[in-house]
Amino acid sequence: MLAIARYALKGPMHAATVAGILAILSLFVPLLSILSGAIVSLIILTQGLVSGSRVILVSIVGITAISYLLTHSPMLGITIGVVQWLPLVILAEILRRTRSMSFTLVIGMALALISVVVQFVLWPDAESALFEFLQLMFQDLQQQPGVDMQQLDAGLKGVVHWMTIVFIAVMFATFVGTLLAGRWFQARLAESHGFREEFQSIRIGKGAAVIALILMVSSLALQSNWLIATMMVMLVTFMFQGLAVAHAWARHSGKSMTLVLLYVLMVIFPQVTGVTALLGLIDNWIDFRAKYKSIPTNTDD
Repeated sequence: MLAIARYALKGPMHAATVAGILAILSLFVPLLSILSGAIVSLIILTQGLVSGSRVILVSIVGITAISYLLTHSPMLGITIGVVQWLPLVILAEILRRTRSMSFTLVIGMALALISVVVQFVLWPDAESALFEFLQLMFQDLQQQPGVDMQQLDAGLKGVVHWMTIVFIAVMFATFVGTLLAGRWFQARLAESHGFREEFQSIRIGKGAAVIALILMVSSLALQSNWLIATMMVMLVTFMFQGLAVAHAWARHSGKSMTLVLLYVLMVIFPQVTGVTALLGLIDNWIDFRAKYKSIPTNTDD
């Protein structure tokens, strides 16, 4: 991956080609969208917003041309530019200007919270529309013997319900993870420890932590979907602080394999993700990293 990042930094056309090809391939291998976005983030972090925007524009033109030739629809490139790259442009430029992952996360969280409100105001029927769409996808199962359609519908309703609630939170986590990948590329190519120290220093702050606690209590008491969705966004934000605590502990104790186990458990058990977020939330008062001697951040990268 570092070889791909190094190639992308050779020039605007190189970066546009890499980002565009990865974006197209991500239609078949979704995880490649993270690598594509990381390249876009890397260009903005290293060369600024103008260069990054130029790369994105060239990539969009190329993807749109290919899309039109293959499907006679020019919307693919525009959709990728807006959905995959626009949020990364905003986050990467904030990080480049402030050199603060904590501040970038707070601003990203605020934008995600606004997106939740927009989602529930503009698309109040999104859950029912998605449920109907999935029903059409599974309608052939009605002809299969032994299929209990009532049970299937009940399962689909549960899945759709939580999909609409966690949608913005999952997208936010993906964008932040992609941004961090771009920042990691930048640090590795510069042979710097800046990324590690910036990440392990993430602290969202007591103010946001208090708001998160209020949202938790309110969402549990009122059982409001949009309040639960906003709570999910804040939990995702504090999850990154929890991961920062875990990384700092692993670095101090020399137990790096514990991190591998943590990430595996987070993928398998959502409860572990919640515990990690709770760790990050509590860290704003207890400061689990206070006993670890901080190393000055290298800002040469």
